[in-house]
Amino acid sequence: MSNYFKDNADLAYYFERGIDWESLVRVTENDFKSPDGFKTTEEATEFYRQVAEMVGEFVAEQIPPIAAKVDAQGVELEHGEAKVPAELEALFSQIADLELHGLVTPRELGGQNAPMLLYYINAELFGRGDTSMMTHHGFHAGIAMAMLVLSMVEGTTEFDPEEGVIKSTRFQKDIEEISSGKAWGCMDITEPDAGSDMAALKSYAEQDAAGNWFVTGQKIFITSGHGKYHFVIARTDRDPTTGLDGLGMFLVPTYHEDEAGNRTRVVTIDRLEEKLGHHGSATASLSFERAPA
Repeated sequence: MSNYFKDNADLAYYFERGIDWESLVRVTENDFKSPDGFKTTEEATEFYRQVAEMVGEFVAEQIPPIAAKVDAQGVELEHGEAKVPAELEALFSQIADLELHGLVTPRELGGQNAPMLLYYINAELFGRGDTSMMTHHGFHAGIAMAMLVLSMVEGTTEFDPEEGVIKSTRFQKDIEEISSGKAWGCMDITEPDAGSDMAALKSYAEQDAAGNWFVTGQKIFITSGHGKYHFVIARTDRDPTTGLDGLGMFLVPTYHEDEAGNRTRVVTIDRLEEKLGHHGSATASLSFERAPA
């Protein structure tokens, strides 16, 4: 049976000899204070190995049989929504069942509290199977952790250092939704007239009298742009001479769903972009018109 982790001598060497597991595990497990966490470095690293081997086998067995078909069929835009191939939907349903989307999110938020390093090892394994599937998988846990970091930076996460657990965090519901596989996100930077030159961005955010922010503008080549949670870079100062100093980052939910699953979009998917060898990824062009942030 094929296994992309076990047959990768480079990863095996790195896993065995290139990582200071003792330091990493102690930080990850808050010096083993977490009540539901691992109690030794050996216990934790054995779990990490089991995950890497499981992902290596899963990717090797499940992705190659569908990769060519998914890339040939691609993602289509139907009635304003991105429709992915049935094989891709089934694959990501399996990934959700394996609880991989919440692998690195804290246990208190529905995750397994693994270090981000394991997330990157898994990304390499998925990338060997198919690049588009790797990137889309990455925009689950990656966005969830970005939410947590943002909440910590702005001071809206409460952490109990004695128990070693998060008591509350601003985006808890959203992080749990992503960890379950029911949602994902993306980062929105590139525009028709600006890419790596972020100082040239034209999308802007306005604040009303009540302190609420609204984003307007167009973004292009947004990987996994059909997702719900978008970290958007937009101008808070419309004066173009302010350059990078005039930019801010906003978290914009691009749609809302009622209890029946009926979706209302506040951001429009204009089209799906063409990217060579990346047809299994919904890479989108998006329009924001006073989208609430």
